[in-house]
Amino acid sequence: MIKKRVPLTFVFPLVLCLVFLRSTYAVSLELSAEQIAEAVEYGQKNKSIEISLFSKPWTICKEKGIGSATLFTPFHNIAYKARKFAIEHRDFSQKDIVQAVEIGDTFVFSVTVYGDEYDFCTRYTAKLYYKDDVIQPEYEFIPDIAEASEFWPEPPSHAARLVFKFPTKDVDLNELVTLAVVAPGGEETLFDFDLSKMK
Repeated sequence: MIKKRVPLTFVFPLVLCLVFLRSTYAVSLELSAEQIAEAVEYGQKNKSIEISLFSKPWTICKEKGIGSATLFTPFHNIAYKARKFAIEHRDFSQKDIVQAVEIGDTFVFSVTVYGDEYDFCTRYTAKLYYKDDVIQPEYEFIPDIAEASEFWPEPPSHAARLVFKFPTKDVDLNELVTLAVVAPGGEETLFDFDLSKMK
């Protein structure tokens, strides 16, 4: 009996295609050259749309005046920087791309919170729930003074942008993680991120 052989020239592209298809629909910490090119293209092509729409695939929004959280994956970070450079009419060099990819071993969240006092945000913190684990941030940026919100002078009259970084070690990138933003009184605002549906 003669066995039919599939030409290697057919198999190799098929394997590559399957690899890229698998990683296209989940957060990837190590991007291929094709994924980097896709991120740069997304950023440059969408430079003129509003930033909230640009980052929508990576953002979870609560009702108005409660807040929102955006996950900066390596893909999103490259796209964001490519957009910024395109707006500023600057070349997005290989060095700039390498710097944008370097967030790969952390989850970086940009969070907007609202309150009534100019310093309401100073004692905010966050944690990440993953299965039965609670992960503490390895870096926090909390401004001393909040800005006037879009509701000013009505409550909530102030808004602040916070940044939290968490280690990705032992986290399955096809799972759900929940960012808990913790107000000074201990109240948690939860943002669920399904990593399997994000680039």
